[in-house]
Amino acid sequence: MKQAFTEIYSSGDWWKYTGERVKKLEQKFPGSHDCRFGVSICNGSVAIDIALKALGVKSGDEVILPAYDFYSLPKSVLNVGATPVFADVNSKNFTIDKDKVKKRITYRTKAIIAVHISGSLAELDALKRLAKENNIYLIEDCAQAHGAIYDGKKVGSWGDLAIFSFGGIKLMTCGQGGMITTSSEELYKRCYAITNRGHLPDGKVNPYGIIGENFQLSELQAAVLLPQIDLLESYSQRREEAFSFLDQKLSQIDGIEILSQFPKTQRRAHMRYSFCYKSQLSRKLPKMQLLEKLNHAGIPALPGYSSAKTDPRLQKIFADQEHDFPNSRMAEDQIVGIHHTFLLNDRQRLNTLADIIKESLAIG
Repeated sequence: MKQAFTEIYSSGDWWKYTGERVKKLEQKFPGSHDCRFGVSICNGSVAIDIALKALGVKSGDEVILPAYDFYSLPKSVLNVGATPVFADVNSKNFTIDKDKVKKRITYRTKAIIAVHISGSLAELDALKRLAKENNIYLIEDCAQAHGAIYDGKKVGSWGDLAIFSFGGIKLMTCGQGGMITTSSEELYKRCYAITNRGHLPDGKVNPYGIIGENFQLSELQAAVLLPQIDLLESYSQRREEAFSFLDQKLSQIDGIEILSQFPKTQRRAHMRYSFCYKSQLSRKLPKMQLLEKLNHAGIPALPGYSSAKTDPRLQKIFADQEHDFPNSRMAEDQIVGIHHTFLLNDRQRLNTLADIIKESLAIG
C-alpha cells in the first residue's frame, strides 16, 4: 500500500472522483465476488440507503431486518420513509431466522435484508427462495463478510443488491468507504446515478428521474483498496483456518459454546470470530470481566451488538411490544467477538486465547 500511496501522490490525481483507479476498483471488486457490477460509495452505512432507494422502497413499504444487528440498519430504512420490521435471529448462529421472516411478511413488505454477522453467514438459499416466492427483494449486508462463500458462490452475489463496508475496522479498509454489488444492469445504473449526482457511468444524465447525491469514493481511497483485493483470498483462507482451529480449542471449555454454521457455508464472515459465553455455566464470571482479561493480554475482544428491543437509540422509535426477540437478546448477552486482526497470528498466539479463557473460568 505504500507503493500505492506514492504512485497516487506522484500522479497528482489523488483528489479526483471517478478516476481510473475508482473505475478499476468498481470492476475488480465485484468480479472477485461473482458479480457483474459495482458502485463505490463514501461509506457502508449510506450504501444501504442507496440500495433501498434504487429498489424503489418508500413510505408505506416495510423492510424486514434482523432484530440483532448494528443500529444503523433500521436508521437507513427510516431514511427512505419505510417501516423497519424486525424478525428474530436463530439460536445457533444469530443470523436472521427464515421462519421468523416468513411470519413477518405482509402485502407491504418490499425487501428482506440478510446480514452476515458475528462470524456467521445468513441462510442465503432459503432467504432467496422466500423472497422470490413472495415477489420481494433480497439485500445482503456483507459489511463483515468480504471473501465469504456460501454454496459455491461468494456473498454479495445472492441478493438483488449487496453492500460492503470499507470502514476503519473492516476486512478491507480505506478509513471510510463502501461498495454496492449486483448483476442487474438496471439496478447498477440506478445505484450509480444516486451516488454520482444523477449521472450514469457514460457521463449522461440518467433516464429514471433520479436527482442523485454526492456519495462518491475518491481516487486516493480506491488506490488504498486495490492492493487489498489481491490479498483478500490468501487472508481469507488463513482466517478460515483460524476459525476452525479456535472452534476446536474453545469447544473443549465448559461455559463456551461454538456457533453452528449452515451446511452450505464454506467460508465464514471473518470480521469477528465469535462464540457464546455462558456465564451461568462458568461460576458466573461476568462477561465484561472476561473481555477485560482478554484485552489486557493484547487480544482484541469485543461484546456483541444490541437487540432491537434493548438498544437505547431505538427505544422511542422502534418500541415493539408484541415481539420480545429472545434469541436476539441472548446474542446480546452471550456473544464475545475477536477482531479479525488477531486471526492472522500463528497457532501459538491463537492458543493463548483458549488458555486465557480456560484459566479465567477456572478462577471464576
